[in-house]
Amino acid sequence: MNLADTIVAVSSPAGAGERAILRLSGARAIEIADRVFTPACGRGLVNGAASRGLVDQPTYTALAGHLAPAGAGMAVPATLYLMKAPRSYTREDVAEFHVGAWPAAVPPLVAGLVEAGARPAEPGEFTFRAFVAGRLDLAQAEAVMGVVDASGEAALRAAGDLLAGHLSRECSPLIDAVRDVLALVEADLDFSDQDIELAAPQEVAARIDEVRCTLVDLGRRSRGLETFGGEVRLVLAGLPNVGKSSLFNSLLEADRAIISPVPGTTRDELRSALHIGGLEFVLSDVAGLDELASREGAATPACRRGLPNGAEGDDLASKARAKALEAIGRADLVLLALDATAASYDRMEEILGLVAVPMVVAITKCDLAPPDRATAHLAARGVAADVVATSAVTGYGLDDLRAALVRAVEGGAVDRESAGPVVTARHRSALERAAAALARAHRVARRGGAGELAALELREALEALGTVAGRKADGDVLDAIFSKFCIGK
Repeated sequence: MNLADTIVAVSSPAGAGERAILRLSGARAIEIADRVFTPACGRGLVNGAASRGLVDQPTYTALAGHLAPAGAGMAVPATLYLMKAPRSYTREDVAEFHVGAWPAAVPPLVAGLVEAGARPAEPGEFTFRAFVAGRLDLAQAEAVMGVVDASGEAALRAAGDLLAGHLSRECSPLIDAVRDVLALVEADLDFSDQDIELAAPQEVAARIDEVRCTLVDLGRRSRGLETFGGEVRLVLAGLPNVGKSSLFNSLLEADRAIISPVPGTTRDELRSALHIGGLEFVLSDVAGLDELASREGAATPACRRGLPNGAEGDDLASKARAKALEAIGRADLVLLALDATAASYDRMEEILGLVAVPMVVAITKCDLAPPDRATAHLAARGVAADVVATSAVTGYGLDDLRAALVRAVEGGAVDRESAGPVVTARHRSALERAAAALARAHRVARRGGAGELAALELREALEALGTVAGRKADGDVLDAIFSKFCIGK
């Protein structure tokens, strides 16, 4: 996109109707409009002086007349609306022609405006210009398509919440808080050779954990735009080989997922409809979230990972984890599986910090070990969720688990009409990446020392939060978002 061009597109739905909107935006919008539009009242006077044309008209002017681009070969009745920079959607000069929605006439009129000096707009280019000009942040820009695609009143209200900047306002103080802690850590590193400690590691750890808790709370209060008013997206998450696939099959009462004692069997997301108590869930089984493996896998011998090719195995595992995180980012509710037979639950800390949506905890394999240690660990972590002991082999606890899932929805834990902000899957994924980075930074700071590692994790959290509103969004993210727009928006 050349942002110096003046662009044109039809900004109303295709097909016959009462009105079609032809929108011009850019430095030459008023000049082009002046050449192709004749006001019914003539040029007239503006503020008592002879008008030189549309350039003399004030912003937010509406004029009736005729649109007759030379290349169109026709003149049609039109109303022209002028919105001058910076008081317009794109913060550029904008001219909109409202004409009859005649399918045979609109394309020639657009072609005539192109011949007069405009360029056909790319998909989403009007909103992209609004984003670049600071009229909207990235979260609000995404909401524009949410408004266009809304299938009902509830979805429209949800998109309006995002467009109003609710999510951006809640993220802004979190970004500032992470930046403040990072500044403290980096200042401490700068003075490390002078034996000066600006803040004790315990103080830094407490501040990091405070931000993390606030971020996790934000995620749990948020509502998913993609599923607003529809079925509940329920994702089974946990470490590898904790019995997620067995639980998946047991809840569905069907052998849908492959079960194996080898960790990492599940790679792709497996989905199935699940009906409980009159509610419709979309249940997903995803790869195990082994953060330790993702960071240390390259240093682990291929034979220990059970893979014929170490590099290929690392790549597959990385893709599987990315798909799992994407699924969790779309979730309304997470069913977290915790293995009753596990030797320790230390590796669960990052996963508990990663899940930023309401959750129900299923303690699995209770036919092999009692759930007491797992329950005690969750209580010590202050996990506010229903915890149910289960066994996929014997069926123990499965009815209680189904009841807990229904309670989470009907009892308000999953509440799309709550006061929390509306988010897309991309926003959810960014919040979860930030929460995971803060959990790692907290663990490093709590143990004392290693300020460089804490600073690295804090920078990662800051970058993830920055992508929500577009402060740190790269070209690939922008392309992925705006390529989904229709032309004219």
